[in-house]
Amino acid sequence: MKKLFLTLNFIAIPFIFFSQTCPSFGNSSVGTNPNTYYPGQGTVTVGSTSITVGAASGSTAITAGDLVLIIQMQGTEINSANTNSYGNGVSGGFGNGYLNNANNRAGNMEFAIATNSVGLGGGTLTISSGTVNSYSNANYGTFGQYRFQVIRFPVYFNATLTANLSAPNWNGTTGGVLVVYARNNFSFNSFSLSASGTGFRGGASRQLSGGAGANTDYRTAASINTNGAKGEGISGTPQYLNNNGTILNTGVEGYPNGSQGQGAPGNAGGGGTDGNPGANDQNTGGGGGGNGGAGGKGGNAWSSNLTRGGEPGASFAQNTARRLVMGGGGGAGTTNNGTGTPGSGFASSGAAGGGIVLLFANSIISTGTINVSGTNANNTVSNDGSGGGGAGGSALVFSGSGHSNVTVLARGGNGGTNTGGGAQHGPGGGAGGGVVYSNGTLNGSTSVTGGTAGTTAGGGNFGASAGAVGVLIQSTTTAQVPQFGNSCILLPVQLTNFTVASRRNDAILNWVAENEVNFKEYEVQQSKNGIDFVTIAVIPGSNLSLAHQYQYVDVNAALSGDRIYYRLKMTDIDQRFTYSDIRQVKFDGSALLDIRPTVVNKGTPVVITLSANFASAHVITVTDTNGKLIRQQTQTSGNRFVLSTDGLAAGVYLVRLSGDEVNRSVKFLVN
Repeated sequence: MKKLFLTLNFIAIPFIFFSQTCPSFGNSSVGTNPNTYYPGQGTVTVGSTSITVGAASGSTAITAGDLVLIIQMQGTEINSANTNSYGNGVSGGFGNGYLNNANNRAGNMEFAIATNSVGLGGGTLTISSGTVNSYSNANYGTFGQYRFQVIRFPVYFNATLTANLSAPNWNGTTGGVLVVYARNNFSFNSFSLSASGTGFRGGASRQLSGGAGANTDYRTAASINTNGAKGEGISGTPQYLNNNGTILNTGVEGYPNGSQGQGAPGNAGGGGTDGNPGANDQNTGGGGGGNGGAGGKGGNAWSSNLTRGGEPGASFAQNTARRLVMGGGGGAGTTNNGTGTPGSGFASSGAAGGGIVLLFANSIISTGTINVSGTNANNTVSNDGSGGGGAGGSALVFSGSGHSNVTVLARGGNGGTNTGGGAQHGPGGGAGGGVVYSNGTLNGSTSVTGGTAGTTAGGGNFGASAGAVGVLIQSTTTAQVPQFGNSCILLPVQLTNFTVASRRNDAILNWVAENEVNFKEYEVQQSKNGIDFVTIAVIPGSNLSLAHQYQYVDVNAALSGDRIYYRLKMTDIDQRFTYSDIRQVKFDGSALLDIRPTVVNKGTPVVITLSANFASAHVITVTDTNGKLIRQQTQTSGNRFVLSTDGLAAGVYLVRLSGDEVNRSVKFLVN
């Protein structure tokens, strides 16, 4: 018989249990980036429940029940015509932007619950429900490039920073994003969350001596020794990149019909088109990247004063609280003299944009900063063109309280300044400000300002312009942010203690709960392997707010094995439910099964006695030490079993008693 006891008590300090994807009560000290980044592969259609991912960066692999973020990093098409319709296809425009058509997927993101494990080497991830969006990974072709990633992140109960956390730099397939989720309190503890400069990279400038082409070109191939490289953005990646302060040759053009010249693809700044391509010596500036605000145009050509600086990276007009992109990289200025530090023309490169930070918490309890600003372009250039600034990135802050503790910086980077060597050369364009969403008023120091334009000899901007202000929305609703699905369902009931212990053959379950308003019942669930659970009892809740202590006795639980697992399924009156943590209990079997004698002479029977009676039939099997079946007989009822040893050779034997109510084994020796 199973037994249930109910007593009234009061517990002052409650905590809340969640399902497998959610944390147990406790405080977590967070001093390193906890995210793991998997590059997406292939195409994921709407409603898919499996996603192929490549080898990850990070230390913690995905396991079943983990939360992941799926996000499309690049994914817009462009018009690659060599005219001012470059980018958005609008004739007479800036020659920038992207096509807002059905294939515009950039920034789409959603949370999902993993239902299997995926090692750091990659594989196929399965998720609990079909994707809301489609995702794609495809190299650039006629129109643009597509990249998405899957980010595994932990869920904390209380989280306190013990160091500054930073997103890893975007590397073309992963990175650039930082996700932090605390179900209860989050404390900055005087530290910060940063994705500053971890977004799309700037175009790399090279000291070039000139080549074919016209000073009106909007795109030229990187193999032609003229013009500045475009920045990286939502539409693709140029062949030559300012990869965190070093030049990177990707080996592929990266944009349709060429990755250099003044045209600005997507939200990336355009590279300068030199006023004299044959010598590459007129030195225009690179355009600033865009995001919430558009970037600024790069400065004019030396001596000819032609307005051929890189066009401004476009703003991403489709931004929402569930659709965010990184800041566009700045375009490179043109350089023939290779001035500045680093040398060989690299100082004229564009700068990186800011990445993305997502912060979810029930309460933010101390002041801190989230920085997703873009970076400034280099100011050491002399008589060459300068690079464009990197655009501000994107941030989402969603919390039950404490918004005023948070300062979010999503500023655009400044365009590069040059001395001109006494004559005006093209400065870099400033970058656009970023995008910030929150569901409450943030600290007044929050900023989405655009970057300033660079200057040149005489202190003027020489055609370079500043980046535009970004987007700041502080009235975001729950319906507007990415949803966590069925994970971390929070019921009113608060489980403050749950233990399981053994007492002879019984398992004793104790738990304390409070705030059982609108609560229905507890299901006591048992498992022999910790994976497959069955309900063994249903216990109604008290439906009161005061704390209650429950006890449930699983009589003769030891009959099921040496190690038994338990959990509680807690169901509200509206049928929402969640699970407690899993508890286990161990039995040594000494009080359950007895065999006498343990050493016998051949022909002497042995008697097996159990501490409980059984109503159903049980099978007794005898095997030798090699596992060979020697004898088998059926016992229909009772708790005393007599086993004949007639015909058994001398040696050690294993007797196993198995059936619906018991599964146990003992050894004996025949002389």
